[in-house]
Amino acid sequence: MSDTGDGADLQKIDGRRLRGKQSQMLLMAAVARRYYLQERSRVQIAEELGLSRFQVGRLLERSRETGLVRIEIGLPDDLEMDLSVQLQDRFGLRYCAVTQAPADSPELLRGIVGQAATSLLQEIVTDRDVVGISSTRTLMGLPDPPGGFSRCAVVQITGAVSRIDAWDVMEAVRRFTRAGGGPAYLYYAPMVCPSESGPEIYRKQPDFVRCQQLFRELTVCAIGIGAWGDGLSTVYEAASARDRETARELGVCAEVVGHLLDDQGRKVQTPLDKRMIGISEAELRSVPTRIGIAFDVRKSDAVRAALTSGLINGIVIDHDLAEAVLLGAP
Repeated sequence: MSDTGDGADLQKIDGRRLRGKQSQMLLMAAVARRYYLQERSRVQIAEELGLSRFQVGRLLERSRETGLVRIEIGLPDDLEMDLSVQLQDRFGLRYCAVTQAPADSPELLRGIVGQAATSLLQEIVTDRDVVGISSTRTLMGLPDPPGGFSRCAVVQITGAVSRIDAWDVMEAVRRFTRAGGGPAYLYYAPMVCPSESGPEIYRKQPDFVRCQQLFRELTVCAIGIGAWGDGLSTVYEAASARDRETARELGVCAEVVGHLLDDQGRKVQTPLDKRMIGISEAELRSVPTRIGIAFDVRKSDAVRAALTSGLINGIVIDHDLAEAVLLGAP
């Protein structure tokens, strides 16, 4: 349907002078052109064509039913609509993006999922939002968003994990504020302290106190999802061998911003809890939009647990992981 002048058409499509199928089709076309292409309201269209708002609504409905107007939903080529919709419906998610990516290249897979998460954040975040970023491999080491980013505040919500092959959470925060120009709120502390006395020291630092005050104002969070195993969780890698085994014996299956879950999505209390630095479970649950990010099919049980827990209400993952999550979901 092209946007052509329709002033001359009014005399031809006035329903009081033209009867039959042709006149109705012309009337539907005029209404649809004004509504979809010229972005006029139903009230404006009703006044221009001498119709009621109910008649305008009915003509718009009929224009879709007859195929005169065809609405297509276009997704980027690297997103899978069917799996995204299935996951969204199964777990009642606000947002869901499943990416197409080669499973045989972990680095490429991580980068593609990370870029998809960045694109989703670019779409949903506004200047009025306060965004929280956790320690997650998928957002580390990526280039700044090419299309820029909203001028919003970005807050570090977990401590950092020292890794040779990835940038830390502070750099992930900075990449968004570099692109958008908003303020970055950071604190220098590890995600897992070696002793129980460590967190109290770090929590008294002014930078952490300032970030913690902003935890209550967060509107969007980007959250890493980890599985309890080698190469699958930054917390697992930061924990001692004894901590890992103790958590495994207690049934830990997943890790979400330092909170450990069993395979049913229930919080598991472990000795690590007193040594974690970051956002609390209550503070996290109060954030309206919580986007989980994960890749690697080995995380299927962990992702399912995170979705069941309610700690996240949106997700960005790869194709194979999405299929595995759905396969084991009730």
